[in-house]
Amino acid sequence: MTLFRDRPSGASARNLWRCEVAGLETHGDQIRADLTGELPLAADLTTVAAAELDLHPGAPVWATVKATQTHAYPA
Repeated sequence: MTLFRDRPSGASARNLWRCEVAGLETHGDQIRADLTGELPLAADLTTVAAAELDLHPGAPVWATVKATQTHAYPA
């Protein structure tokens, strides 16, 4: 998953969601961003990436996922 502050151009609408940062948690050298929106998501980022995106609770973001990077598991 990749996060953007502005809607990325050229991203597939099927794999693009507008979200809001619900919370941030530190996990070692990573930051987990919990996202709310049409599809609840979680994204793990480096601390540098989180700072560059100026992530904080309430911040709007766009999340994209490449279809080839998804996995489905039977229930």
